[in-house]
Amino acid sequence: MIDGFLGNSSLPALERSLQFMSARQKLLASNLANAETPGYRPVDVDPRAFQSALREALDTGRVDGAGSLVFDDGGPVSFEGGETQLEPTVLGENVLFHDGNDRSMERMFQRLTENVYTFRMASQLLRSQFDLVNAAIRERP
Repeated sequence: MIDGFLGNSSLPALERSLQFMSARQKLLASNLANAETPGYRPVDVDPRAFQSALREALDTGRVDGAGSLVFDDGGPVSFEGGETQLEPTVLGENVLFHDGNDRSMERMFQRLTENVYTFRMASQLLRSQFDLVNAAIRERP
């Protein structure tokens, strides 16, 4: 009963989403930490590419033995051995400063904030899913 309930829920998608956002948060924080480093170019992974890969994994319904969604190889995001691997690209969306940096603090903070709020939303959804599982186990609402 529980296995069937978990298999039909959004837990695998939420798990992968939280893993992606956590890894991306480290990347975005590194951009801010290096904002004043001469020659540093901010990098990021497009969340739309992850969402597309997530949609494809959900459509095919591929889940490994641990209950995690399996993604196709070759994208900017991969999950191997419990680790989230990102292949970021240089943003290059601003003019180069004299020190070779093309930082845009506003855009870096915007990405960071969007990622934080998306992470919060996904973690709240995950919490509500666990509450549903606990209610089903206790057989009470």
